Amino acid sequence: MEYNFGNLIKVERMRKNMKQSVLARGICSISYLSKIENNQTTPSDEVLELIFERLELDVPLYYDFSEKIDQTRKEIRDTLKEALLSRQEEKYFKRIEKFKTNPVVLQSKELYVTLLITLARFGITPGGNVQYLIEVGWIKDQLSNDDRIRYDLIQCIYMFLYQSADRETTVNLLEKVGKDMANSGLPDWEKADMRYVMGALYHRFTDYSQAIDYVKPALEYFQENFCLERIIESHMIIGLSFKRRKRYTTALEHYEKAAKVADKANLNDYYGMLYNNMGDIYFLIGDQEKAQKYFLDSFNVKEGAKSKLYSVMSLLEVNVAQNDIDGIMKWLTVGYELKGNKENLIEFDFHFDIYVNKYKKLDQNELIHSLKKAVDYFEAYDEYYTHKYALWLSRELRSSGKYKLATEYYEKTISMMSRWE
Repeated sequence: MEYNFGNLIKVERMRKNMKQSVLARGICSISYLSKIENNQTTPSDEVLELIFERLELDVPLYYDFSEKIDQTRKEIRDTLKEALLSRQEEKYFKRIEKFKTNPVVLQSKELYVTLLITLARFGITPGGNVQYLIEVGWIKDQLSNDDRIRYDLIQCIYMFLYQSADRETTVNLLEKVGKDMANSGLPDWEKADMRYVMGALYHRFTDYSQAIDYVKPALEYFQENFCLERIIESHMIIGLSFKRRKRYTTALEHYEKAAKVADKANLNDYYGMLYNNMGDIYFLIGDQEKAQKYFLDSFNVKEGAKSKLYSVMSLLEVNVAQNDIDGIMKWLTVGYELKGNKENLIEFDFHFDIYVNKYKKLDQNELIHSLKKAVDYFEAYDEYYTHKYALWLSRELRSSGKYKLATEYYEKTISMMSRWE
């Protein structure tokens, strides 16, 4: 067994925001501590005892837990597998956290890295703690090839969610993960989960062909192993990607398959998204009445302000298509009431301002101003709305005689469309 003391000391010291000079004082030199932390030397038990005491760590030094490594690794990995495949991350995360003080994990370098990577994967899920990803970064030079792939994909998710890197940087790392995964020793269940995640990211980056190519093999695994929640989610990503490629019939087929699984398994939480997506298809093929019915059903079954606000956006669209001004005003009122002063819902201010200026104030200058603000806001992370509002803006600018500026925004939409193709 390769002992973990170097990684443990480094991570715990940095967790406490403690300088090396503070930890080393009266125990060893700073340079010697640096070698310990980088696994370049094996310190004496006396030095380790003093370091652990200063870090307030209870680490067994005189007992060998080697025979428990395989069992503990299996427990950690199986817990992650059950959490991801069942979509019950919050429930299983509490089990994983208990391993942070497990003596076998603290003693084994391999298990400690496994736990940190697992915590980082949980940390990037809704409500998770991204600090764990930062902690893995402190020891990334100690990662195995497979753990490096895991770390890189979590980095991709982080970069997208927190906009910490531009599109090109994230996509390049995503492509690297795809290449590295092909020659990895990752288990099939994990490859399926990673392919799904990669497909979802490619979808958000508007590479719909890649999204479909990655999610389809993930869907096959989920179907073979009866991972019902993941089957539904995979059908939805594939359906969304086909919708963006204007293959509406194929998209609807995937939504209907997802709805069938949700119905048979009583997974009611998915109905809101499914109804909204099916409404989108009917809206796009011109059946406004059926679209509105699905959007209303979606709004009524959803819970949570943000989720409901996406249905409000769809209902605004269908009322615009029907030229129903009263309907537009009604759903703007509902939208503003749902949003309130919640800072995490600021994106909807940009949407609603556009409709207010277009249909309530009837002010083209204000409309142009709000469209510009929306394009600037969404350009960083949402090409769909960037394209939609840039195209709308180019038309408004052209109608107001600002041809040069209109052309610039129109060219922006053409550039985005070329990437989608």
